[in-house]
Amino acid sequence: MTLLITGAGGYLGRALVAAARARGHAVRALTRGAPPAGWAGDSGIESWQADLSEKVPQAAFAGIDALIHAAARMGGDDADHGRETVAPTGPVLEAAARAGARLVLVSSMAVPGTTGLAPMAVVDETTPPDPDPALRDAYARAKLAQERIAREVAARHGAPLRIVRPGAIFGPGRVWNAHLGPTLGRLVIGPRHAGELPLCWRPHAAQALLLAAETPQAPGVEVIHALDDDRPDRARYLAALGRPGLPLPWRALDLGAAALAPVAPRLPGLLRRPTLRARLMPLRYANARLHALGWRAEAGFEAAMAAALSGRDVA
Repeated sequence: MTLLITGAGGYLGRALVAAARARGHAVRALTRGAPPAGWAGDSGIESWQADLSEKVPQAAFAGIDALIHAAARMGGDDADHGRETVAPTGPVLEAAARAGARLVLVSSMAVPGTTGLAPMAVVDETTPPDPDPALRDAYARAKLAQERIAREVAARHGAPLRIVRPGAIFGPGRVWNAHLGPTLGRLVIGPRHAGELPLCWRPHAAQALLLAAETPQAPGVEVIHALDDDRPDRARYLAALGRPGLPLPWRALDLGAAALAPVAPRLPGLLRRPTLRARLMPLRYANARLHALGWRAEAGFEAAMAAALSGRDVA
C-alpha cells in the first residue's frame, strides 16, 4: 500500500513510518519540521514538509491508499490545540477522502467520558464521549472536536473511517503519563487500587494503526481502542519505575472534587471532577475490537517497560 502519515516526525509518527516500511508499504511522510536524516537512504519513504495549520499539500494525497492522521498538538492551551490539532483535521481528511483513501484518525482514550460510570466499570468503544468537555483539559477538548469533524467528513464523502484511540503511549523517553497522579519530588500522590491504567506501548500503537489502515472496511465509522492486553494498576506501574507512592483513597478524592463543583470552572485540572475521574478513577478497559483486526501483543508490561527504560522499542 501507499500510506500517507501526517505527524510522521513525531514520537508516534516515527514509529509508524518504521513499522510501515517493515511491512513493505510505501510511505509519504508528512512532517512539520525537517525529516529525520535516516529517511534519506530509504527509497520507500517520500518526505513532505508542511505546516498543516497553514496549508495542506494537496499533491501529497494523489494515489494514496490510506491516510493515518497522527499530527496533533500534545500540550498548550485551547488556542494552540485549535490551531494545530482541530483546524487541520477537516482539510486533511477531506483531501484523503477525495483521493478515495481509507481514513484513520489517531484519537485518544481521553475521549470516553466517565459520567454515569461506577468505579471498576469497563470502558469500551460503546462508552459515550465526555458530555461536558468544558471541564476537561484542552487536549481532551481537541480530541473530542477532531472525532466530530472526522465523522462529518466521512459521512459527507461516504468514506470508510476508523477512529483509533490509543491509550497513554509509553516507550523510549516517554514513561510518564497523567493517569499516575501529581508528584511531590519523587513521591507520586494518588489512589492505589485495582483499576487498570489505559496504556499502549509504542510498538503496539503502531501495529494497531497499520492494521486499521490495511484492513478493508465498508463505508462508515468504526471506533477502536488501542490498548495493551497487560494493563497494570498504578502500584505495579510505579514499582516498574522505582518511584514511591503516597496512597490516597479514591472515594475521598472524588467527594472532594464533587464538593468543589460550584467553582470548578475556575479551578485547575485535577480539582475539576470530570478531569479527576478521567485520569484517576478506578476503571477497567476492553480491547476486543483491536484483536478482531488481527492485533497481537508483542510483550507484557514489565518487558515493554524494561525495553522503554533501556531506550528500545523491542522487548
